Amino acid sequence: MGKKLYIRALLARSGREAFSLIEVTILALLLLVAMGGLSGAVLSSLRLSRVTEESALADEAARALGARMQVTAFTSIFRQYDANPANDLVPGTGPGSAFDVRGLTARQGDADGRVGRIVFPAVDLIAPAQALREDVVDARLGMLAGRDLNLDGDAIDDVTIGYQLLPVRVIVEWTGAGGNRSYELDLVLTP
Repeated sequence: MGKKLYIRALLARSGREAFSLIEVTILALLLLVAMGGLSGAVLSSLRLSRVTEESALADEAARALGARMQVTAFTSIFRQYDANPANDLVPGTGPGSAFDVRGLTARQGDADGRVGRIVFPAVDLIAPAQALREDVVDARLGMLAGRDLNLDGDAIDDVTIGYQLLPVRVIVEWTGAGGNRSYELDLVLTP
């Protein structure tokens, strides 16, 4: 008889100390909400990390291209990096005005399918020929009302040959973790 009373006492006591089904359900829901918030924060952090990595790739590529231009013979930079392969020192051997960046994807619908392009203060002649001009207006390149690129005293010449200042914009445009993104680097090269 003593054994039965002991078991009844344990059962009665354990019933008072146990969690009810409602309490367990509420606790499970709170844990799910917390886990959802934590996983959302982790995913957001990973996406932001990828966006930062892509921006660093674009910056590094633009600066590396600027450095390559600086070690190119100054008088041939425009010819080597313009859109016309016929202008290259040896036709078709120059890098041209478009480039790829490893790790970045060109925007959908991009005409040449490449993420990078180089822009000079030039006007289009018969495609793909361009002429470097002093009278191109581009405030970001320091050309508010033209700029004397060959240092001859006026700013209205075609200076494809004979320039002493060469404004350049390196543009990287891609689609990545943050959607459509772009990076631009403006330079003024001198001999």
